[in-house]
Amino acid sequence: DNGKTLRVFSKGASEIICSRCTSILNENGSPVSIEKQRDNLKTQVIEKMASEALRTIGLAYKDIPANSDLEDENAILSNMTLIAIVGIEDPVRPEVPDAIQQCQQAGITVRMVTGDNVMTARSIATKCGIIADANDPNALVIDGKEFNNMIKDSDGKIMQDKIDEIWPKLRVLARSSPTDKYTLVKGMIESNVASEGLQVVAVTGDGTNDGPALKKADVGFAMGIAGTDVAKEASDIILM
Repeated sequence: DNGKTLRVFSKGASEIICSRCTSILNENGSPVSIEKQRDNLKTQVIEKMASEALRTIGLAYKDIPANSDLEDENAILSNMTLIAIVGIEDPVRPEVPDAIQQCQQAGITVRMVTGDNVMTARSIATKCGIIADANDPNALVIDGKEFNNMIKDSDGKIMQDKIDEIWPKLRVLARSSPTDKYTLVKGMIESNVASEGLQVVAVTGDGTNDGPALKKADVGFAMGIAGTDVAKEASDIILM
């Protein structure tokens, strides 16, 4: 529009992108209100794809005046128009279930800490063998928000005894932040659960944000090819 407007595109976790959208493109490519479709998008699109172990990504856009404050991210990433939700398959490699089983036979409990949503993470964890049954009541699958609600007191302080109630049965921590990963690792290392014995905690990671958890762990594994320099510096072992 003669340089008077900018079109900003955004992509990210589908449920977060959807929550920031007020309209959606219809079959003719025209924006219409999203309100009547929110429940349908959640149950028939996002949850359906997530239950099939697909990562769901939301794509949206917004037209803003060219002189807008581009630093105000919250203002820009609001009242957007949803273009599409895509499901991306990241298949479990064939050797993974056997590797998980070998770890378990050696007395190692494998836990998944991921940014994926709960349904996608649960499905992948079941395919890998991290949890034997998606409905197993003894295999705890929670997201970062629920994890924090369970381990903090009313003042927001992390309680070790609360972590001790959770981690022995925790198998999947989904939609987790790097801070959640660090909190879990620290909580297991400093655990007071006598029945579980001394915990030797090994952690894998490849991002800069994984640095604190890799450093805190008894053994930190970084990825040689995909890993950042920060992750490698914080680790004990680099997988080539």
